[in-house]
Amino acid sequence: MVESMENPEIKGPRWQRKKDDRPQEILDAAIELFVAQGFSATKVSQIARKAGVTPGTLYVYYKNKEAILQEVVMKTLNPIFSASDAILETYEGSAEGLMNILIDKWWEAVGGSSKISGIPKLAVAEVSNFPELADFYVKNILNPGYSYICQVLEYGVKKGDFQIKDVNSTAYLIFSIFHGAVIDAHSFKIASRKDVPLDHFKQRIQDLVLHGILKTR
Repeated sequence: MVESMENPEIKGPRWQRKKDDRPQEILDAAIELFVAQGFSATKVSQIARKAGVTPGTLYVYYKNKEAILQEVVMKTLNPIFSASDAILETYEGSAEGLMNILIDKWWEAVGGSSKISGIPKLAVAEVSNFPELADFYVKNILNPGYSYICQVLEYGVKKGDFQIKDVNSTAYLIFSIFHGAVIDAHSFKIASRKDVPLDHFKQRIQDLVLHGILKTR
């Protein structure tokens, strides 16, 4: 009886799992607070409380709020980047199919009910207060999204599927439509309305975009 209580193998794994979960629990708590009440209004002590840790423990993993936000964004986006790159390198089907695949992946990452879908609204709201946040957002979300759309459009033009005179301008317009939809969804609480399914909304935008650039056969 005494031996089982003192056996470190019984206590150790459970404690270790809890410790290993802490960084993700901090990220989850932070992004929920950032989106709900704004980046500048959220205090580190609030994040720690919501995550069930002390502020001191939080600082063991992240040096400040900016580091937390950057980590949650990149942890979500890096798998999407890798998957998108792999698709672009090997895809040989129709340009329409490629556009739909990549839009679906990006919507999964930053649109709809994604964990970081409130980040676009947050970035726009905080741009004047935190220029470094705006720089991070442009570099790690806007520019990659725009670049992937450009690559799809160039593929479609080369393949003869798309009729486009200016790839760069068209890519910017397409990305702006989806980006604006995500911002509106969170700014006007559309994301929480059950009568406006965002995935259905996304599909309608895809149809509109593709019907505008597909070459008539």
